[in-house]
Amino acid sequence: MPRAKHNVRTNPADFVRPRYGEGCFADLPQTIRRLLTGQGQTGLIEGRYEKVVLFFIDAFAWRFFESRRERYPFLRHIDECGSARQITAQFPSTTAAHVTCIQTGLPPAQSGVFEWQYYEPEVDEIIKPLLWALGDSGERGSLEVPPEKLLPPGTIYQQLAAAGVASHIFQPAEHFKSPYSQWTFRGAHQHLYRTLSAALTSLRLALDAVGGPAYFFLYFDGIDGTGHDFGPDSPQCDAEIDAFLTTMDRLFLQQVAGKHDDTLMLVTADHGMTATDPKTTIYLDEHAEFAGCERLLRRNKRGALLVPAGSPRDMFLYIEEGLLDEAQAFFTERLAGRAEVRKVAEMVAEGYFGLGPVSEKFIARAGDLVILPYAGECVWWWGGGNYENKFYGNHGGLTAGEMETPLLSCELGF
Repeated sequence: MPRAKHNVRTNPADFVRPRYGEGCFADLPQTIRRLLTGQGQTGLIEGRYEKVVLFFIDAFAWRFFESRRERYPFLRHIDECGSARQITAQFPSTTAAHVTCIQTGLPPAQSGVFEWQYYEPEVDEIIKPLLWALGDSGERGSLEVPPEKLLPPGTIYQQLAAAGVASHIFQPAEHFKSPYSQWTFRGAHQHLYRTLSAALTSLRLALDAVGGPAYFFLYFDGIDGTGHDFGPDSPQCDAEIDAFLTTMDRLFLQQVAGKHDDTLMLVTADHGMTATDPKTTIYLDEHAEFAGCERLLRRNKRGALLVPAGSPRDMFLYIEEGLLDEAQAFFTERLAGRAEVRKVAEMVAEGYFGLGPVSEKFIARAGDLVILPYAGECVWWWGGGNYENKFYGNHGGLTAGEMETPLLSCELGF
């Protein structure tokens, strides 16, 4: 199998490269294993703890932390008693790649799960893996394939259990309905919640009750959803971040600080976000300058184009055999000044999707070209309005706003 490696490249778009092995979200699973078991390679944080609590805060960008670190007691406590460092997201800077990584320990190149939607050869259709849905239907559970056929075989929770560490997941109730979740949660005790306040209370009680080595994982998506709907710089998103940080301080930190020796709290994010205007989205099948692009694109066995894949910030294209160079030139010329168009194989070789072995599943799913819009730009597929981009905040690309995230750590014994 091909093996990815670092290959430094000057990027005229000032994109941020993922720093795998040096300070990247992909290094977190190994870090958590080492903190709890002492096994494996050196991670992002050194030390050994009986308990680790990880808050996975969807879309909590580094810039959100940096601009608020002196104003909120929760963040000030971390600055005073712990540490804060900037790390990068993986590429793509999308939730699907990161929730899969944190639960399997694998970067996109190895897990094969890299975006919200992509082509799945097993069913010859575009799928949405987190929803376990066929792309066009979007109906949760409409993908009638057992998860073991499409997803990595093991989870970090199973690995920790084998080392004598219990795992507890706190996840929004609606996420438990997906076969994806049930497969990737194996080996952990599952706790559903409907509000952040309830989740933090349940987590605090579990932290008090669970004896012995344990890992606690809480996922929160309120900032991500609000940022999508209103934009990352909107008053609504600011209010959501304010509510999150205030609730974290009052209902968690104030309740547990100084009471749990040998316990480390971590806070991180999968990605950030960039402000976008849905009205300026470039739809490849609607804009006259892209007329005829369909002939360059692959179709499945029933004759349907394999579109759209990725997101409006990282659109993956499946190109007809023998037309790759022509297709790259076609889209590069028409998107000049608005986006880069890269060959997926080159980005794999340069280590954008992770270091080490590259899985055959990833190669089969990732396609041939990826369109990488510059800040504020979106490129997508209209499909008669079925795929309309309605978001004022998007992610998936390589800009600093999307790629730079915090890793905050603080011992709860202080």
